Amino acid sequence: MPAVLRPRWRITRPCASARSLINWGERFSQRGQSVLRVVFSVSDCRPCPLREACINTPNVKRPRELRLRRRDEHAALQRARAEQQTDAWKERYKVWAGVEGTMSQAVQRCGLRRSRYGGLAKTSLQYQLTGAAINFARIDAHITQRPRARTSHFTALRPAELILNRAK
Repeated sequence: MPAVLRPRWRITRPCASARSLINWGERFSQRGQSVLRVVFSVSDCRPCPLREACINTPNVKRPRELRLRRRDEHAALQRARAEQQTDAWKERYKVWAGVEGTMSQAVQRCGLRRSRYGGLAKTSLQYQLTGAAINFARIDAHITQRPRARTSHFTALRPAELILNRAK
């Protein structure tokens, strides 16, 4: 988070140039979460030299408005983001990403999102057969040495010599 946007929790003015507030209060976000809504005066924000660092809207008629998480939620989010940068977290994420990739393949290739049959026994059988089909597709890709991931249309436009040089 840029220093200009870093909230200063102990004071009532989070603006970097100490401008006055119009409104500071607790609201609910669109997702129903409790947030702090801070609104600054248009007359204070418009001539401010730090305006572009604070707000990214080209509309100069609207005042600067911030929606901040509560202090404990903000601190927890910052800790979680810092943890995601560690090697141990990235190793755990690789396993989870593999499971998510398999589930995505099952949904897209085999239509796993909806059951074709009624009843728990038939639905369970469909899931087991879908898992077997995915395994067969992976075995086929391994035997024929076909890559599991598809090549995007953009990557397919790349000249062949660039692809060969990168593989070395």
